Amino acid sequence: MRGVVETARVARYLAEQSAGQCGPCVHGLAAVADSLEQLVRRDTRTIDVALLQRRLAQIVNRGACRHPDGAARLVASALRVFAGEVDGHLHGRRCAGHGRQVLPTP
Repeated sequence: MRGVVETARVARYLAEQSAGQCGPCVHGLAAVADSLEQLVRRDTRTIDVALLQRRLAQIVNRGACRHPDGAARLVASALRVFAGEVDGHLHGRRCAGHGRQVLPTP
């Protein structure tokens, strides 16, 4: 189970790369990254995949640039591709390899 962990890490990176010019970048991408990190931590008190899906839908086509669109689409795609891992996280299964970075970010 590495896909969800890497997606959370990349989502946080993309949120931090915001130019800070519009709400979808400033608030939306950070909220998406927060939701993914809660999923990775298996924080069952706060995990809400439906909320994450709504946040993604609210970001697309609303930013001043295409940065939030690309980030939201990347996360939405990862949630589909790694649906089995998402389910594992939701049911408290331990994530293998947590802490090892796979995708390089500066």
